Amino acid sequence: MDTTTMLSEVRSTLTDWVGGHLIIEKREQDDLDKTIMKLEDFSFQHRGETVDDYTASTLLQLKGEGKVISEESALPLPHSIFEIPLEELNDVKKQSAGLVVRTERASYHISYNAN
Repeated sequence: MDTTTMLSEVRSTLTDWVGGHLIIEKREQDDLDKTIMKLEDFSFQHRGETVDDYTASTLLQLKGEGKVISEESALPLPHSIFEIPLEELNDVKKQSAGLVVRTERASYHISYNAN
């Protein structure tokens, strides 16, 4: 699947999910981060050239109130935005109540709940 098709799949799925709750699990190397949020909106941002590899030039912004979950606590999602860098997008898979986005750097498993 080419990048344009993968991004269309993401856009279509998230459009259906606006107003629902998401659980986002980000796996990067041996680290697993978990975020729970109510999806109010989303957008694709294109920033052009970047100075370093840390800031993505293209990213998906999921917008809405949420919490970052750790073993010790649950903290508010900073700026009510969860960002997924889309450089080197490898794969997008739609599942029954979820979406998996894989990049060179990390994989994101997004589960949807309408409530």
